[in-house]
Amino acid sequence: MQKFLSLWRFSRPHTIIGSSISVFCLFAYAALTLNALGPTINGIRPQLMMNDVNVFVISLIAAIACNIFITGLNQITDIEIDRINKPNLPLITGEISSAEAKKWVVLALVTAISLSFYLSVFYGSLISFISFLGWAYSAPPIRFKRYHIWAASAIALVRGPLVNIGIALHFLRSIGGTFSHLNILETLALPFRFEVGVWMIPLTLFISAFSLGIAWFKDLPDTTGDSQHEVGTLAVKKGRSWAFALGVAIVSLAYAFLIFWGIYFHWGIPYVFFHILALTVFAIWVYRTDIKDTASLKRFYKLYWILFFLEYFSFFLLIFR
Repeated sequence: MQKFLSLWRFSRPHTIIGSSISVFCLFAYAALTLNALGPTINGIRPQLMMNDVNVFVISLIAAIACNIFITGLNQITDIEIDRINKPNLPLITGEISSAEAKKWVVLALVTAISLSFYLSVFYGSLISFISFLGWAYSAPPIRFKRYHIWAASAIALVRGPLVNIGIALHFLRSIGGTFSHLNILETLALPFRFEVGVWMIPLTLFISAFSLGIAWFKDLPDTTGDSQHEVGTLAVKKGRSWAFALGVAIVSLAYAFLIFWGIYFHWGIPYVFFHILALTVFAIWVYRTDIKDTASLKRFYKLYWILFFLEYFSFFLLIFR
């Protein structure tokens, strides 16, 4: 049991939960889109079938395995930095060995690639490209994380368009059997909506902006180790205050964008109110955060991930429009 808990901590649970919620909600939104299009597609009403549930489960396992590969590789390549920044990680405390970590990472990569290609060439290519970016982020000789612009761009690209558009396209082409004959460009031309309105554009734009916040906020408590090992994060280059303020500004604008979108397109009071409330909570927590205190920054980052989780579920509020 202790070994299992150590491996669970090694997988960075908050990212696993985030990826799982993303895949689940994208599957649900794709199913709702198919249901909304219904008889307008060749006179056939798409229906969710047992095989579609299997597609979801396999897609989820592949996405989680990809996530474990990326976060695990990051820890393996950052051992010396984490001795300073994150001394409680299981790889640093010795709960799992370096050899075990490498086996776990390789197994995760093989699982992700094989399962994704089993489903489709498109999904396999998507997971492979995300895995490549994860490798390029952490491992030499590329090691994007040394350069804050490249690091933030990689994180935003993966969690934004690659996950939200890529996985949504995968589900639209894989479930219901209605669009499986279409190529990627034809699938892109489909009206992305379910019975309450468009969802993919604002979700992707918001998560992309939110992911920039992830890229900058996660490095705020780690400036000591990063600076000693020449990792040029935004917090190291410009200082904690500058990185924190920029992240707050972009995330606040992203929330304002969704509030405006909801009002302009008449997405209903529940949707708009949720984002006003989320922005208010975010602002209060920003005010309460002491950027000079590492513990305070870590508490802020945990809340930030909770807001990330909730954002995916917020689009279900469109049902009550």
